[in-house]
Amino acid sequence: MSIQRKGRTLIKSRVSATGHERIFVKKKATFIICIISLLLIGVIFYGIHLNQLKEEAKKEAEEKRELEFLYYEQNTAFWLTCDFSKIYSYCSFENANKKNTAISIYAYNAQSDHELTLDEFYTYISKEYDSDGKPMIYSQPEIIKEYIDWYFNEGKKKIDRYETSFIVYLVRKGEKSILDMNYEEIVANLEEFQKDPEYNPFIEG
Repeated sequence: MSIQRKGRTLIKSRVSATGHERIFVKKKATFIICIISLLLIGVIFYGIHLNQLKEEAKKEAEEKRELEFLYYEQNTAFWLTCDFSKIYSYCSFENANKKNTAISIYAYNAQSDHELTLDEFYTYISKEYDSDGKPMIYSQPEIIKEYIDWYFNEGKKKIDRYETSFIVYLVRKGEKSILDMNYEEIVANLEEFQKDPEYNPFIEG
């Protein structure tokens, strides 16, 4: 083989090698760019996922606080528990201060155009969840809402005045004190008390 031919072959080999090297470098660069892009996409999606988790956690915390506040108002207004550790959760009528509950509801009815009966209250408070599994407190009857709103505004003072007049009424009748009566006796006397001719004046104003 002539020197000239050998030279051409060598040049072709070098050119070919250089071409392969360029292709390899391009492929390597493309691969690296793809990896970096995938990593960036992964980081972005991970950041979005973390943000979604934070938003969901924030929403759950807000819903929890809202639910606890609703239970606090309900439990307080209806005297459903004296245990502060339970005041932010559902409490049935079983462990309530039943005498105070009855007196408070009768006091409300004495000055309201809408009557909340004890049976209505018992029916509502007897279940923690509705048929869809949601807390009943989210679907409070309007009369329950009205009572709670009344209680936290003018209601507390009116209940105190009502109870004082009720005690005077019991003394006048020669009945036992409220402390010595059971729940049924309290309700029976409240029924009579609301029919007394001196029943209304003290509750007004």
